[in-house]
Amino acid sequence: MTITPDNPFAAADVGAVYARGRPYHHPRSLAHVFAAAGATRVDRALDVACGTGMSTRALAERAMTVVGVDVSREMLRAAPPVARASYLLGSAEHLPLPAGSIDAVTCSSGVHWFDQAKFFADVHRVLRPGGWVGLYDHYFLGMPDVPEFDEWARTLFARYPLPPRNPQVGDPRATTPAGFAEIGSELFEDPITMTRDEFADYQLTVSHCVAAAERGVPRAELRDWLFASTAPLFAGAPTRTIRFVGTVTCLRRLA
Repeated sequence: MTITPDNPFAAADVGAVYARGRPYHHPRSLAHVFAAAGATRVDRALDVACGTGMSTRALAERAMTVVGVDVSREMLRAAPPVARASYLLGSAEHLPLPAGSIDAVTCSSGVHWFDQAKFFADVHRVLRPGGWVGLYDHYFLGMPDVPEFDEWARTLFARYPLPPRNPQVGDPRATTPAGFAEIGSELFEDPITMTRDEFADYQLTVSHCVAAAERGVPRAELRDWLFASTAPLFAGAPTRTIRFVGTVTCLRRLA
């Protein structure tokens, strides 16, 4: 039996938190996606799990028209207007678009929340023959130059554990779904410099803190703990380089 976990990003007010704290890496990441797909621009694009529209905004720079789809009303409420783009409420497994209407589909850091078989079946349906899908993730790996980071991370995850994700997915590159052929993949470094305030705001957007807020921990309490506990990580330094790694997997729809 397939088990799809509850998505904590549907929690109340999470959109505003996400829009404030999430790094805008999407233009850089999409450059890797389009290179892996062998494309420069597309006509009609779909952004699945678009959240607050960061990924949709970046995709609109490379497409004539874009539709962003997300299952969370809270996230979509925080999505600003984007030229040549529109937003729809809908799930990744039941995309609210007609068959063969899309040239390219992208999904940023969302695939681990989906029912994989249903998602790829519906992506196959909405893509035109020969269209492609680009899956990309942006993984937080810590502060490589800060010895105190590992102990802080252990304390963080003991206090606020990660919620369960879809057991079907570890790495979306592990298998190629039916009806698709892999056309490119990549792993790349994307370090980001953050202040202590920015780092605390970013942690509020990660699923362990989002889930804790949904369980009833006040976000102000979460934010206060994150800021106070990271004092040793930023001792004597106004900013730190945070290690992020991006992954890209691109698939072509077969006829």
